[in-house]
Amino acid sequence: NPSNDLSNPWGGFPGGNPLPVVGFSAVGTDALDPPADVPFIFPHTAMTYSPEMRNAYMQSWNLTLEHQLGEVVLRSAYVGTKGTALISGRDVNAPLPDPTASTATTNERRPLYPNFARVAIQEAVGNSIYHGLQLTGERRFNQGYTVLANYTWSKAIDNNVGSANKGGGTSVTNPLDQSFDRGTSNFDRTHVFNFSGLWEMPFHFESKLAQGLLGGWNVTSIVSLHSGTVFSVFSGQDNARTGQGSQRADLVGDPYALGDDRSRGEFILQYLNRDAFAPNALGTYGNLGRNTFRGPGYAGVDLGLHKRFPITEEVTAQFRFEMFNAFNRVNLNNPTDNLTSGNFMRITSAGDPRILQFALRFAW
Repeated sequence: NPSNDLSNPWGGFPGGNPLPVVGFSAVGTDALDPPADVPFIFPHTAMTYSPEMRNAYMQSWNLTLEHQLGEVVLRSAYVGTKGTALISGRDVNAPLPDPTASTATTNERRPLYPNFARVAIQEAVGNSIYHGLQLTGERRFNQGYTVLANYTWSKAIDNNVGSANKGGGTSVTNPLDQSFDRGTSNFDRTHVFNFSGLWEMPFHFESKLAQGLLGGWNVTSIVSLHSGTVFSVFSGQDNARTGQGSQRADLVGDPYALGDDRSRGEFILQYLNRDAFAPNALGTYGNLGRNTFRGPGYAGVDLGLHKRFPITEEVTAQFRFEMFNAFNRVNLNNPTDNLTSGNFMRITSAGDPRILQFALRFAW
């Protein structure tokens, strides 16, 4: 601003620069201690740790049944995991929600004002749970081909906005209620199906030249079908008047009122009904749960063509041609989820287009 710039960052600060450089030691590398009367800058933003802090831990359990039918192995498994004492951060100096207050008075209403603004405490109070049914079918390599297919039906839940073991900052929307953020994990996908196969082409020629050029080709493929990832709808405003981020919108209508029979273009322009959402009421954090909605699914096919060239008994070369997203399908990302954005509920990005890759590999 007119009072300061990068060469004088404390210009206009009452009393001048509170942290002056007062000199250097004889060796010219270490700054001398500032004088004893250097003022603290208030209100101070701090981070601290709970005295009950402990290491997070994970428990896992599973039950698997396998059966072999000829060359095919069938596998069915239940898998569960539970995370306990995960680290999350909350603002213990947040003011109470107040529908009559202004965002301009947030710091003044904090319990430890004027000495402290936000005080983020790191606590071992996060938790997570995962349950999954995993089905697998595998035909091991024989007679020139192998196939592997698996399907997972699962659900992951946690109470941390970022679905992560947070080590700094804040990850709790309502400092007085950690359960307000309990919901589907950010990485959750209800359905995941993957298929992969390798086919060794059965082309053999008597001529060494023909065999070297036309024989020894392999075809590989991977087919992936996934449910979409979840997302929350955020108000983008501090209507709780507590200085906390991640406040969610209020649901005031039917988000699915536009129907499912729309064209892809219509889904891109408005994924869910915008009119179903409103800013959270003053003094509240919003009535929508965390990660209530799910974005578009994913479907992709990758193909590969490989050829092995023996050079000597110990040296071989391999030519590889690979296509990722071979059919160039447009896999849409989640829509813009912030109510204040001009692109609210509009999808503005997608996954990678078709990618072609050539490689030559030598092994010895």
